[in-house]
Amino acid sequence: MASRNPLPESGKSRVDTLVIWEARDGECRVVASAALLESIRRECVLAARGRVPLGIGGALLGEYSGGTYRLRNWRQIPCRHQRGPSFLLTKEEVGGLKQFLSQLPEKGAEAGDHLIGWFVSHPFTGAVLRDDEISLHQRFFRASDLFLLLEIHQDGIAEVTVHRGAQPLEPTWRIIPSPSSRGSAAGEAATGQGKGSAEPAPAKASRKKPASRLWRGPLVPALALLGISAAVLGWLQFTRRPAPPPAAAPAPPLSTLSLRVQRQGNAYQIRWNPVEPSLTSARRVLLRIHDGATVAVRELSPAEVRAGFLAHGSPSASLEAEMVVQLPDGRERTERVIYGK
Repeated sequence: MASRNPLPESGKSRVDTLVIWEARDGECRVVASAALLESIRRECVLAARGRVPLGIGGALLGEYSGGTYRLRNWRQIPCRHQRGPSFLLTKEEVGGLKQFLSQLPEKGAEAGDHLIGWFVSHPFTGAVLRDDEISLHQRFFRASDLFLLLEIHQDGIAEVTVHRGAQPLEPTWRIIPSPSSRGSAAGEAATGQGKGSAEPAPAKASRKKPASRLWRGPLVPALALLGISAAVLGWLQFTRRPAPPPAAAPAPPLSTLSLRVQRQGNAYQIRWNPVEPSLTSARRVLLRIHDGATVAVRELSPAEVRAGFLAHGSPSASLEAEMVVQLPDGRERTERVIYGK
């Protein structure tokens, strides 16, 4: 943790504590309250610990001057995860992102707040930026804007990598969960006698009461027979109890092909995740490329699928790629990504 003001010890207030991170070269500093960082970490962890681990993104508001970013507020970027559990925006969500970001300064907590960057979380998957995240930054943010990548660990710790543009800076730092978010049972009343509880009465000599006279005669065998009958009926009722229904099988986790398009000179590079299980077991993989008014359909060979990318030469300013995966059981998976407007 590269912080000049370390996080407070357990039990102390974090509201007014400032965390200051400084890059190794000294040209970039991030200043934020521990409470603000905890609110970001908590939302990322809540999304990561759902039935399906989800990645989220958020806009950062505050002030930038002299190489120092002062974070004072943040807003979560809308994402319905229709393209998978990662923070991948649909075409409609990308179209509305510019308006969403332009309205943020009006909602700032303090006067003078501006949009100074954004963050994205990766739940349990590593701290390497994806091409689509770099593309979002280049399209909607300035080169000097802050870009935080939060890698969420199983224990709730957020490992933060600071970027200016797409260039990672060192060192990384960690956001540790606050004591109140660890699920501790602090404040729970202990079991036992307290003040005002009744004092035990002094022991008194016990007096034996005369034993009651036992019933004798034909009533004793009848009562014994009645007890045996009740026991037999109870055992029969227990053995006839239906077995509990089998536990429902857990829903299969969402996955994504990680389809993305990157511009390289006069060509495009279309990439995907070659180790995605649905691709490794696919019966057939088709790639549709929409280049202006032209639509090209190409069936990928197993070797091309394993390569994880395909080059497409085109001078167009925009390109749309759609991957169709035909599974052995007859189902199909599709994923589409658009580069440019």
